[in-house]
Amino acid sequence: MYINLGIIGNPLQHTFSPFIHNYFLYESKMCGGYTCYETSLEQLDDLIDMFVKYNFTGINVTVPYKQEVIKYCTELDITAKEIGAVNTLHFTKNGIIGHNTDIFGFHMMLESNGINTQNKRVLLLGAGGASRAVIPYMRLNTPLSFIIANRTVEKAEELAYLYNGDAEVCSLNDLKGETFDIVINSTSLGVKGEPFIDYGFNIKEAAIDMIYKPKVTSFLSMYSKNNIKLVNGLSMLIYQAAGSFNIWTGKDIVPNMEYFENIVYK
Repeated sequence: MYINLGIIGNPLQHTFSPFIHNYFLYESKMCGGYTCYETSLEQLDDLIDMFVKYNFTGINVTVPYKQEVIKYCTELDITAKEIGAVNTLHFTKNGIIGHNTDIFGFHMMLESNGINTQNKRVLLLGAGGASRAVIPYMRLNTPLSFIIANRTVEKAEELAYLYNGDAEVCSLNDLKGETFDIVINSTSLGVKGEPFIDYGFNIKEAAIDMIYKPKVTSFLSMYSKNNIKLVNGLSMLIYQAAGSFNIWTGKDIVPNMEYFENIVYK
């Protein structure tokens, strides 16, 4: 049986997901393919209908549709329901099931790099779709303090609500002179190679960027001389992909991170 898989989002020119999943298919000795579907909001209805018509098994969802696709789901798993964002659609006989494997990916990114947020002062930059994957981890690994900074404070307040309202919120411009143990960048600043804005805060232990390319993003580069851990988003991307692949196929994939790093950063 041929397994149809893919990803929807906009833009998708630089996505690494097809390579990851086609590699997973090869390693699992499964017949199938994974394709990009860059789409506009107006085309989303027709695209979902096409996936159903042609018996697709699964679709990944990336920016800016992680919340928009919820309306197509007949059911949400507990993680997707909890944070209000879907990155994995599973097409079944009982309808479309929405999942979120970004949470697993974020957890594995920190765990594989020996980072734990318990009793630490943690700053999250940004309150968009990517940031929602951080909240469940923080609830399980409770930091000493958790601050969400966003250009629009109202969006940070919405995200803080998912953290049971216990997170502090502020504008990005209010961070000058502050010191944090761990800082997580979930904004898109630097995704096109542009310089990261220096908001004047200090980092003592780890800088984490959800962007995975270049290897040292503009955010990480800013703190590269601080003798702290610098972690980009590649491991999160690979592990969330492994989570999606398991949902679609039942196959457990243990990603070879060294292999993927050599491919991405050669």
